Amino acid sequence: MSTATATTLASYPVARPRGRRTVRPPACAFHPEVARAVESLQAEFREVDRALALNSYRVSAAFRAARVAPHHFGGSTGYGHDDAGGREALDSVFAHVVGAEAAIVRPQFFSGTHAIACALFALLRPGHELLAVAGPPYDTLEEVIGIRGSDNVGSLKDFGITYREVPL
Repeated sequence: MSTATATTLASYPVARPRGRRTVRPPACAFHPEVARAVESLQAEFREVDRALALNSYRVSAAFRAARVAPHHFGGSTGYGHDDAGGREALDSVFAHVVGAEAAIVRPQFFSGTHAIACALFALLRPGHELLAVAGPPYDTLEEVIGIRGSDNVGSLKDFGITYREVPL
């Protein structure tokens, strides 16, 4: 057993009786096979820790760049009035972290499909055509577009927007 494993195992408290029950250290302290497995994964654990530190730094830098302050976390009426720029600051943080030009982050969007549907309905008008250049959309967008499901449910097709796709 390596020194690191021996040190790790030695750092666990000794089992002490408490009434009829005993407090036991983790299984790796008792089972050599588990201890060897944990030891063999130390490089991966260090890589996860490195990624965590890097991403924590990136997120902290994004908060600093957006000048997020305690007042950004105050309550909001939900109408966007008097929220002291909190929404814009959060959008800026997300854009910075993922390397995007801009972002919109709202709890009102329940899923990616919901966000995409809102964008499509905001940009497309009757008579426009939606062209999918990378094959068919994923299934949750089919009803939004109107290529599957019932008529007159408020799909893009119902609003006079046509759809075409370029097969892959």
